Amino acid sequence: MLSLDQAVALALGDQPTVQAYRREADASEQAAETARTLPDPQVSAGVQNLPVTGSMAFNPSRDTMTMYTIGVMREQVRRSKREAEAYQLHVEAVASRAEASAEERQIRRAVMIAWLLAVEAEAKQRLLKQVIADLKTGRQVMEAGVPTGASTPSLALQAQAEVAIAEADLAQAGEQEMRARAELARWIGQAADRPLPDRVPALKPPPEVEADIAGHPLLRVAEAQEEAARGQIGVARAQRKPDISWSAMYGWRPSYDNMVSVQVSIPLFVNRKNRQDRKIVEASARADAARLRVESTRRELRAAYAAALADYRGADARLNKIIKDAIPALEASFEAARARYAAGPGSLELPLTIVRRYVETNIQSVEEQAKRARAAVELAYLSGDLVK
Repeated sequence: MLSLDQAVALALGDQPTVQAYRREADASEQAAETARTLPDPQVSAGVQNLPVTGSMAFNPSRDTMTMYTIGVMREQVRRSKREAEAYQLHVEAVASRAEASAEERQIRRAVMIAWLLAVEAEAKQRLLKQVIADLKTGRQVMEAGVPTGASTPSLALQAQAEVAIAEADLAQAGEQEMRARAELARWIGQAADRPLPDRVPALKPPPEVEADIAGHPLLRVAEAQEEAARGQIGVARAQRKPDISWSAMYGWRPSYDNMVSVQVSIPLFVNRKNRQDRKIVEASARADAARLRVESTRRELRAAYAAALADYRGADARLNKIIKDAIPALEASFEAARARYAAGPGSLELPLTIVRRYVETNIQSVEEQAKRARAAVELAYLSGDLVK
C-alpha cells in the first residue's frame, strides 16, 4: 500500500534538480571564499637588453645594459572590493539554496496532487463497477418483464443505455488513473504502481495565517535575488576606487654591478562618469527591478492562497450537502419507489432515474472529496504543512 507520506518521502529522496541547486550553492560559497583573498603573485624571469647584432651579439657579459632578471608582481585588490564581491557570491548561494527548497516544495505538491488524482480515479472505478453490476441486474429484470407487461422495451433499452454510460465513465476513470500514476512515476519510479488506499483522505489545511506566506521558498528566492542585486551595487561602488599593482625585480649583470627595480601602477579613471558611475546606476536599477519582483511574488502568493482557501471551503460545503442531504434522500426515494413497485403495479422508470441520479451524486461526492483534498494541498504548499 502506497500512502501519501510514503509517496512524498520517496519523491524527496533523489531529485536531480534539487541537487543541482544545492551544488550551485556550494559553488557560489567556494567562489565567495576565493573572492575574499588577494590574487596570487606572479613570478617573472628573463633576459633584458641582450645585443643581437654587431660585435657583442648574444654575449650577455660585454654590454652594460644586459642583465638576467627575476622578479615578483601582484595586483593589490582593495579589501572593500574583495568583501563586496564575496558578499554578493554568498547571497547568490543563499538564493540557490532557497531555489532548492522551492523546488522541493513544488515536487511535494506535484506528488500529492498526482497521488490524490490516482486515489480519486480508483474510488470512482470501484463505485462504477458496483453500479454497473446492479444496472445489469436491473436490465435483466426489465428485459424479463417485457413479455409479461411488467416492463416495456423502452425501459429495457434505457437500462441498456445506462449500463453503457456507466461503462464509458469507468473507462474514463481508468484513463485518469493511468495518467495520474504516470505523473507519479515521474517522481517515485516503479513505486507508483503500488496499491493505493480505498478512499480519498480528508486532509485539513494549516491554520489560516496569511503571514506564513512570508516564509514561502519562492518569496525567499525573490528576496535573495534582490539582496544579490543590491550586493552588486556594493561591488560597483568599490570599483570606483582603483587597485594598485606593484612589482619588484632583481637584475644580475655578469660583468657589472647588479640592479634592483621597483614599480607601482595605478589605473587612471579618466572617464569615471561614463564608466564606473554608470555601473552603479545600472546595479541600482537592477536592484529596484528585483525589489519589484519580490512584491509581485508576494501578491501572487496571496492571491493563490485566497483562491485555494475559497476552493477548499466551497468543496467542503458541497460535500457536506451531498453526504448529509442528497445521498440519504436519493436512497430513501429509491427504497420508496421499490416498495411501491413490489406492492403492486408500478413503473420501473422512476427507480431507474433515481439509480442514475444516485450514481452521479456518489461520483460527485468522490470528486468533491478530491477537490477539497487538492485545495488543502495547495494551502499547505503556500503556507505550511498539512494537518492530518
